[in-house]
Amino acid sequence: MARRVSLGVSTVIIGYLCCGSTAQAQEKNPEAQTADSEIVVTALKRSESAQRIPASISAVSGEALEQQGILDVRDIAKIIPNLNWGEHLGTTLITIRGVGSNVESGVTEPTVAMYVDGTFLPRSTMATLRAIDLDRVEVLRGPQGTLYGRNATGGAINFISAKPTRTLSGRVELSAGGRNERGISGFVSGPITDGVYFRLSGGREKQDGFIKVLNTGQTIGGVDATYFRAAARLEPLPNLTIDLSYRFDRNTAPVAIQQLIDPSPLAPPSGQTTEPNRIVADGPFRGYSRTSIASGTINWEASDHLTIRSITSHVSHLSDLDLDGDATSTPFYDVINFNRPSKSFSQELSLVGESGRLSFILGGFYFHEDAQATLPLVFGAVGGPASSLPAGAVLSQGVVSETSNLAAFVDATYKITDAFRLNLGLRYNHENNDYTQRLSIDPVLPLTSVDLHTSTNKLLPKVALQFDLAPDVSSYLQWSRGFKSGGANWPGSGGELFGPTLGLYQPEQLDAYELGFKSRLLGRRLTANFAAFYYDYQGLQITQVVPPNTTLISNANARIYGLEADLQFQVTDAFRLQLAPTFMHARYKDFVSIDPVYNYTANLDGSPLTRAPDFTLNGSATYRVELGGELLSALILNGSVYHSSRTVLRYYNNPGESQAPYTTANLSATLEDASGKTRLSLFVHNLFDETYLQNIINFGLGRFGNYAPPRTWGVRLVRDF
Repeated sequence: MARRVSLGVSTVIIGYLCCGSTAQAQEKNPEAQTADSEIVVTALKRSESAQRIPASISAVSGEALEQQGILDVRDIAKIIPNLNWGEHLGTTLITIRGVGSNVESGVTEPTVAMYVDGTFLPRSTMATLRAIDLDRVEVLRGPQGTLYGRNATGGAINFISAKPTRTLSGRVELSAGGRNERGISGFVSGPITDGVYFRLSGGREKQDGFIKVLNTGQTIGGVDATYFRAAARLEPLPNLTIDLSYRFDRNTAPVAIQQLIDPSPLAPPSGQTTEPNRIVADGPFRGYSRTSIASGTINWEASDHLTIRSITSHVSHLSDLDLDGDATSTPFYDVINFNRPSKSFSQELSLVGESGRLSFILGGFYFHEDAQATLPLVFGAVGGPASSLPAGAVLSQGVVSETSNLAAFVDATYKITDAFRLNLGLRYNHENNDYTQRLSIDPVLPLTSVDLHTSTNKLLPKVALQFDLAPDVSSYLQWSRGFKSGGANWPGSGGELFGPTLGLYQPEQLDAYELGFKSRLLGRRLTANFAAFYYDYQGLQITQVVPPNTTLISNANARIYGLEADLQFQVTDAFRLQLAPTFMHARYKDFVSIDPVYNYTANLDGSPLTRAPDFTLNGSATYRVELGGELLSALILNGSVYHSSRTVLRYYNNPGESQAPYTTANLSATLEDASGKTRLSLFVHNLFDETYLQNIINFGLGRFGNYAPPRTWGVRLVRDF
């Protein structure tokens, strides 16, 4: 029986594209399906139907991503409830339910944890990996302190790659589209010998940018990506599985830019522009991002009721870029070799088991990262800040960090009755951080440095109650705590240009309370899930821009509460609807700050958090038309819409520093043959060419920002074998 299309996202389950039988889907990943074609998630580190988990989880299949032309987390943000996306200087600014990194300074760590096959990606510059050869993407909303630990205050996003198959299979995909898009990708998978299986995947993609440098003709914001993944599954014993993988992803397209939102005093009108996705510059833009991930996962079923699991991984990353920092033809300052390397190692060992009415996960975790960020500013003919630096001076700021993290955790669920369950979790987190702040001004000030150290111990608990009201209806009540590490500011963050400011910003802590209701009704044709949440946010890390060249990270308090609904309705066998409205009130509490740009003291008590709109809505409709032919067997049509209310982009909440309400729409159409192995998809993103801002920053030289991509179209031809 062919699988039906389901491209709407649920807090529970996303359906599947029509590309073969259920048996074929199980061959791709036997743990990813249940008897009634539900995706089984591993978000809580054991295989479970998400409908049975007392938490808000979204999952979308790799087939659904393929049909909609979704290639990275930028597009995923439009189909996941309460997930918001922004960018600044090649860095992702992701929030879930209003919790996330508000401005990336180059030294902060992410607030929403990103994982690839169980491997933690510790830097926000790593999040734009291509969504290749995926089985599914899982998004957990709310703090995930117990199982995921540090830096998962807002939630976690898990990219789950497809596993090697027992039979020979493969795929070739060709793509083309707007802005001179072209690409080729594919995979081959199968057995090497009995008990040894492999999977090789990769691709090459190019697309011109959508941001035009008017005076040079260069385009920015495109794609020039090369990626591949090699995976092997070893089964030396019937109860022992070893998964090894290596992934490499590189993009050499320039993506970092600061566009003028307001006119700049630095250049005449002919030397600047405020037109969206247009810029004037006095030099070329360059971008380079590379990430490699090596991991090994061992699962040993020691008995029918106990599995021992080990996950070992190493991540190497480099982000390096050049850009015109003032976005004018005047040579005020340029960013040259903004360099952010990171190398990390992690080891997790856990016991996953059950005994009678008790199921549990008991584990330990070790993480070590060496990272640094170096931001050189080259000042041009007009001199440096307030003309205090000679032309050609180079101001270089940097932070070198070494992080070591040890944790022990337990998560246990006890069935008090068949319908009533108690879930308890606890994580002990110990962390040491060493920082070196560096500052030099050539030829005025030689390199100076200051060493700083922090040590943190933290308990991260979770308590959840779950009650089944009927066979397919359950409710839950949960309290959990999230935690994000503190860190070191840029040197000179206090505005003292010629000497380091000894500045450490404090950790974050978030206590989250959530009440949820999950149901499948009308013969399981209707999935109706609801969640209400309240967050007590202490020490929220915010970034204050200190003109004209640096940032200061400080801490604030906030309160967030809201409602989410996620409705999936299989109206007929061929027609499916999805609707997910969210309501949220995210506000600062007892927070007073000095705005250095306008030099006034702002009482921000009750002001909205950045990238936390009060209302969002995403919905979709999918219709399958049976054509009856051998070559043209079915036509699958999908339309989706996303709406956001006003979104504050700079937390001082000044006029002009937010994005007005906007709505975007996407369309896709897929033709497939009778075997389901050949598919031709056409998609259009941002159908009505909506122009909207994703970020605003103010250095006192005018407002700068980043706009979302304009209307984009593409076509994909896929052949499975």
